[in-house]
Amino acid sequence: MINAELIQNNKNGEVNKNIKVLMYHRVLWEKPEEEVKWHYVTATEFENHMKWLDRFGYTTITFTDYLLYQLGDLSLPKKPIIITFDDGYHDTFENAIPIMLKYNMRGVIFVMGNRSMRRANWDDPEIENDCLLMNDDQIRMAESFGFEIGAHSMNHLDLISINDEDLGHEIMWSKFQIEQILGKPIYSFAYPYGRVDERVQMAALEAGFRFACGVYTGPAWFGENNFDIRRIAIGDEIGSLTFLLRVLTPFEYVEWSYAKIKDTTLTRDRKKPSLDNSRKNGKLVKDGLQQKPEVLVN
Repeated sequence: MINAELIQNNKNGEVNKNIKVLMYHRVLWEKPEEEVKWHYVTATEFENHMKWLDRFGYTTITFTDYLLYQLGDLSLPKKPIIITFDDGYHDTFENAIPIMLKYNMRGVIFVMGNRSMRRANWDDPEIENDCLLMNDDQIRMAESFGFEIGAHSMNHLDLISINDEDLGHEIMWSKFQIEQILGKPIYSFAYPYGRVDERVQMAALEAGFRFACGVYTGPAWFGENNFDIRRIAIGDEIGSLTFLLRVLTPFEYVEWSYAKIKDTTLTRDRKKPSLDNSRKNGKLVKDGLQQKPEVLVN
């Protein structure tokens, strides 16, 4: 199993801290007038989130910081938290970064490897939209501010659904392209749409990444699988109270437990025999074994 290879502890064998990882997308000063497909929060609400984190004593770190911690070269703060941004939007640079710097915070920005891509129109390639992406200079500047830059594939494809050759291209080449911009290695990756399985995890590992983020699929405990890191999605429906509940409570464990219970229920339901399919000669047949006959109305 891939998990056994990826669990790492620091020199003293200390159990990894259960670090929460938040996931944002766009940060806008005004709400869109019409319903949109992409995820966002307003800049006002985002600043409220940063205020709450600051007030409750959280310190932002990056995956690179955590790697140094694993190697025994860095101590973690008392209450670390990782804030991530998917897609690398222009408004992440224009709106989110200044707010975070105001509170002495840093984050991780996952950008596209295809540097000819100027807008986030991967879901509707023929439609022009206002979802501008960060350019190369903005990426370098964000990195100079202390933000970690990670990869988000080349073209924002569903990595589960493509063949091995295309999968290698999407992951490995995104790493190469972004490293060319920064002139240094990058260590983190985020799967488009949060879609990941073991084959995709292995491709990220073989490409040289040390961390890769999903959304809802990974284990509840941070550090159990560095290649399917569970994140808490933050969108426009998340007010201050809900945000605090997700940060201050073991929300990711509750979410993980609920998914396990739901999956178990679905699996059990799939195993239940259908009355129509199990009815043979007026008797019920289950799992290939003839059961005691019941009275059936013919």
